[in-house]
Amino acid sequence: MSNVRLDGDAVLPAAAPVHRDWPYRRSIARRYGVAVIVALIAAGVRYAMFGFETHRAVFSFFVPAAMVAVWYGGLGPGMLATVLGLLLGDYFFFAPRFAFWPIGMRESMGIGVYAITTPLCVFLCENLHHRIRQFERALDHQRHHIGDLPAMAREFADYLTRYYALATHHSYSYPSWPYRRSLLMRYGVAVGMVIVAFALRYSLFGTQDNRFPFIFFVPAAMIAVWYGGLMPGLLAAVAGLLLGDYFFLSDHEALGTVQERERVSMGLYAVMTTLCVMLFENLQERIRRLEHAFDRARHHRHPHAEAAAPAGSQAAPAAR
Repeated sequence: MSNVRLDGDAVLPAAAPVHRDWPYRRSIARRYGVAVIVALIAAGVRYAMFGFETHRAVFSFFVPAAMVAVWYGGLGPGMLATVLGLLLGDYFFFAPRFAFWPIGMRESMGIGVYAITTPLCVFLCENLHHRIRQFERALDHQRHHIGDLPAMAREFADYLTRYYALATHHSYSYPSWPYRRSLLMRYGVAVGMVIVAFALRYSLFGTQDNRFPFIFFVPAAMIAVWYGGLMPGLLAAVAGLLLGDYFFLSDHEALGTVQERERVSMGLYAVMTTLCVMLFENLQERIRRLEHAFDRARHHRHPHAEAAAPAGSQAAPAAR
C-alpha cells in the first residue's frame, strides 16, 4: 500500500489502515457461539461429575466458562455466558430441579454471590481488553502520525519520556505492565483481597455450612492477577485454597483431612482458578507486547536509515 496519495499537485499522507478493534475482529457468530458452547460444556461437565445432585459445585464450572467467553469474545459474550450459567445452574442443580422457583435462603445467597462476583470478574477482563484496544490504536497513531493518543497510551508515553530522560536508562529495561506498581502494592492487594474474601465467606455462611467454601476466593484471585500480575494472582489462589480447607470444610481447623467429595471440590477450585488466572495473564502479556511495540515506534526509529541505504533499496519494515 502506498504511503502517499496524489491529488492534483498536492501530496497528502495516506490514511491509517482501518481494522476492527480487539477482540471484535472475530465475527459475532464466533464470539457469541463460543460463549454458548462453553456454558453448555460447563453444564455437561457438572452433570457428568455430580449428576443432578443439588447444592454441590453448582456454579464451579460456570465461572471459568464466563472467563473463557469474555477472554475470547469480549464483554457481551462474557455476560451471556454468565447469564446462561446462572439459569442452567438454578434450573438443573438447585432444588427443586427443573424449575427456577421457589428456592431457599441459602440457594438465594449462592445465586446472589455468583450474580455479583462473576460479572465483576467479567468486567475486570474487559478492562484489560479495553487497555489492549487503546494501545493498538496508539500504535497505529504513532506509526501513521495521526490523531491524539488514547488516555492510557498517553500516560505510558509520558512515562517513557521520563524514563529515557534518565542518564542511566537502558532500552526496554523499564518495568512493563503491571510491574510499574510497587512490589508491596501488588502483593498487598493480593493479600487484602484474600482477607476480604475470607471475611465475606465467614460472615455469610459461617464455618458450619460446608457449601460454597471457595466462592469468594475465586474473584479475589481475579482481582489480584488483574492488579498485580501472575504471581500475586497465584498467591491469592493458593491462600484461598488453604483458608477454605482450614476453616470451611467438614474437618475445621485442619489441613488435608477432608472427605472424598471435599477433595474433589478442592481440586476443582485449584484447576478452575488457575485457568482463570492464566487467561488474565495472557491478556496482561498482550498488553506488555503492545507497550514494547509502541516504545519501538516512538523512541527507537531510525529516520536516516532509508537515506543512508543505497539507491533503489527498500528499508526493512518496522518491527511489530
